[in-house]
Amino acid sequence: MGSQRLPAALDVQCESVRQFLKGFNSGATKEQYAKKLSQFLEMSRMGPDALLEEAVQNPRAVQGLIIDYVESQRDRVSGSTIGLSVSALKHFFAMNDAEDAISWKKITKIMPRVRKTGSDRAPTIEEIRQMMEAADTRTKCIILMCSSSGIRVGAFDGMVWGDVTPMPAQDGGGVRAARLFVYRGSVEEYVTFVTPECYDMLLKYMAMREEIGEQVTAESPLIRDSWDSHPYRKDARKDPRAASPLASKTISNMMGRFLKKANMRGAKRAGSAMHEFKQIHGFRKYFKTNAERTMKTIDVEKLMGHAENYYKPSEEYLLGQYAAAVPNLTISEEEELRRTVRSHAEASDKKVGEIERENEDLHERIARLESSYASVREILENVLISKTGGR
Repeated sequence: MGSQRLPAALDVQCESVRQFLKGFNSGATKEQYAKKLSQFLEMSRMGPDALLEEAVQNPRAVQGLIIDYVESQRDRVSGSTIGLSVSALKHFFAMNDAEDAISWKKITKIMPRVRKTGSDRAPTIEEIRQMMEAADTRTKCIILMCSSSGIRVGAFDGMVWGDVTPMPAQDGGGVRAARLFVYRGSVEEYVTFVTPECYDMLLKYMAMREEIGEQVTAESPLIRDSWDSHPYRKDARKDPRAASPLASKTISNMMGRFLKKANMRGAKRAGSAMHEFKQIHGFRKYFKTNAERTMKTIDVEKLMGHAENYYKPSEEYLLGQYAAAVPNLTISEEEELRRTVRSHAEASDKKVGEIERENEDLHERIARLESSYASVREILENVLISKTGGR
């Protein structure tokens, strides 16, 4: 399981457990399911193989055990937590070819309703700027990646440098964005983008790693563990050139500690178990909210990895749409000021152009008037000469 930890009560030597641990795309989900299965086994005082055998020989008894477990948890935990426990059990039986032994429809009927609050918000750009001021380079990369692409924290698992590709600007200057492969090689694989601002920060992070001797290649972890080059400190016992990938759970916990240290994790909202914005998922909401200021919702959903079987836009099309949204996804205040100056300059140039065109029109009118005056004067002079006989 890599960096994921199995509960001590879950015997990985059991064949049923080995089968249960298969079929997960996310290490975090695997760890959660393992924890819930372990809790149920402790409550039932049965081992995993014994539970499986009982489900085959006496399915109604196991079904009743699950129902009793659900009922016992009603007043202790949320409906979503109970749902996770049932999903873990269903996965356990399914991976051991015993899913049909249990009437899951009956269990579903007694499940408590999941309260969907959805009241957490996205962080504001001012709050993200405050984070950026307090963050180190690695944390800045995480913040910018999440806020400019909307990826889930689980996407960091297995992500390598080869998953990031700069897309050159059409005029040959700089990059329009950087393409990001998410969940590469899995059934959930999709492509999204990060802003030039984010890509520049990733390059800065790469340069820092190369300075301490790491050979950064396409297969190197995109976000790695921290290092300490000082020989007198404990952490320096590990060779800083040997990079280990940073797991998504570690990143999530790290961001929680960072927000507290940056004084951005005060008391939770009154009457709620949640903070105003979630430590990682809040950036996903920020991306969706700001990308939709210029992009169609269906295109934003595509870049967030939401499947749509009948909508297959080209990558070039999505890049063009994303590039138009880059100003709304750029966090740097300096870049915002630069855009403001550029906008004012364009407005001034437009005004100057209008004045110049007005001057040109005025010169043309004066020239026409002068030409008309000369013609009239010539006519009058001719008339005068004809009447006076030239005298």
